[in-house]
Amino acid sequence: MEEQIAILKKTIEERLLPLVDRDYVFLDLPYHPNIGDSLIAAAAFKLLKKVPYHCLYSSSVYTFDKRKISPDTLIIFNGGGNFGDLWRNYSVFRNKVISDYPENHFLILPQSVSYLDMKNLEEDVRVYSICGKRMTICARDRESFVFLEKNFDNNNIVLIPDLAFYTNKSILKTKSGNGRVLFLKRKDKEFVSNSNYDIVPENADIRDWPTMENLLLKLYWKYLQFFKKLKGIRWYPTSFLHIEDCIWQKIIIPYYIRKGIHFVNGYDIVYTTRLHVAILSVLLNKQVYFFDNSYGKNSALYNTWLLEFPNIKLV
Repeated sequence: MEEQIAILKKTIEERLLPLVDRDYVFLDLPYHPNIGDSLIAAAAFKLLKKVPYHCLYSSSVYTFDKRKISPDTLIIFNGGGNFGDLWRNYSVFRNKVISDYPENHFLILPQSVSYLDMKNLEEDVRVYSICGKRMTICARDRESFVFLEKNFDNNNIVLIPDLAFYTNKSILKTKSGNGRVLFLKRKDKEFVSNSNYDIVPENADIRDWPTMENLLLKLYWKYLQFFKKLKGIRWYPTSFLHIEDCIWQKIIIPYYIRKGIHFVNGYDIVYTTRLHVAILSVLLNKQVYFFDNSYGKNSALYNTWLLEFPNIKLV
């Protein structure tokens, strides 16, 4: 299995690093309770240290303060599963930034793609077409890659594994779960009813990411969503936003990742509807049974990158 992981890491380096050819800003960082997105962001920061350029600024959708960004600066957006309209606010944010900085180059880190409303697709294609080859979109599965090549044909499209595979090996210490079984059952709109769940053992613990179950974190997430809806009205100075950026990037995201690793290490067998629980479980050498989500991103990523991994099975 280590050989397969090494191949994915090498693929990420070879395909992504050449795309970062100048100083950059890094936007759309995950200031929310989904540990999977924290894994992506932390791996991206680790990877970007390999380029001879500097990160000039980094923020989330919620803390971004529109600032002067030189046309020579690359604008990078974090990866994940929010390209399209299932989680539309992230696409709206990207479109706004692209429109506000019409001369810059853009790089979207590996994404899964889902559109339910063709009007949203038409809007995104229109905005991205203006960028032409100054826009590079990375797909993290073959189906998304084909879709993007067909619909965003004015832009550069690259197929790259999910960046969570680039998680720092030094923190991936596998521990025994004493035979315990986890059924990670997501509760949001990506969940799909599935008779295959019948294979989950009766003694399995039914959980979500521990950060998704924490009441205080849920309330803070609601606050961030409300703050964004204020459309620029600031309740505190811009300098406070920068402090919030620092706290999230230096403290909370690393804490989330440690908590996620500790959580998964509490089990030996994992049944999961969440993509990054599957990836983290694979990296920690757990036995994994993987269910699809509502629009097929789990099966698409599995069929693109995970077929040769002995410890994961798509159910």
